[in-house]
Amino acid sequence: MSSTQHLDALSSARKHNRQLVQIIYAVVALGVAGAWFSWRQPKSVDVHLAPDLRAGDTVRVSDGRSPVPPTNVYGFSYYIWQQINRWQTDGSKDYGQQIYNMQFYLTPQCQSQLKADMEARHNKGELRRRTRQITEIPGFPYSENRVISDGPDAWTVLMDMQVMETFGGQPIKDVFIRYPLRVVRFDVDRERNPWKLALDCFGANRPARLNLADLKPGAVPTDIKAPRLPGTIAPTSLPSDKSVD
Repeated sequence: MSSTQHLDALSSARKHNRQLVQIIYAVVALGVAGAWFSWRQPKSVDVHLAPDLRAGDTVRVSDGRSPVPPTNVYGFSYYIWQQINRWQTDGSKDYGQQIYNMQFYLTPQCQSQLKADMEARHNKGELRRRTRQITEIPGFPYSENRVISDGPDAWTVLMDMQVMETFGGQPIKDVFIRYPLRVVRFDVDRERNPWKLALDCFGANRPARLNLADLKPGAVPTDIKAPRLPGTIAPTSLPSDKSVD
């Protein structure tokens, strides 16, 4: 082999080695980019499905989370609020126990408000031997305008409830109240709160007693006309009677 051929072969080998090194660098870069991309992806996907999901419906997921359907927000707030107001035998014991049982579904602010309310009722003698239960007013079920968005992660739910109490087995209260319950995303303990939602009590609003004349409690449920619900929530949009307990 002549010296010229030897030099050509050596140059070709060096060129081939450089190409191999470039390929190796490219593979390493792709591996690093893939690892970074995988690291950036959500480790879990949180999907909220509406109970009336139909064929062809789509659910958008962004950053591992999907929007919470209004029906789910309403159902969550109804269940938790109903449990808190379920004093089965004695309000002086049951109220605090229900707050404790539902603590993982309440924001710290809401827990403080409920405990303060419990203390105030206790001082007034409004808990001992009292039972309480709340339920939807017949003919006033869920509707879309009962759930008002306060942003991507908060809602105000207008719940029209019938509140019934007894003392020593005797009925002492049967009233209709609109509760403007605030619901927020609350992803702090997935083991104890799989909903990843929490009640924030009433936010800047207050519950108010509904007009009994509008409700027509003696009418057949199909004949009841629900009070008009506001498009936006504000204290002035609630009934004016503030003497609610």
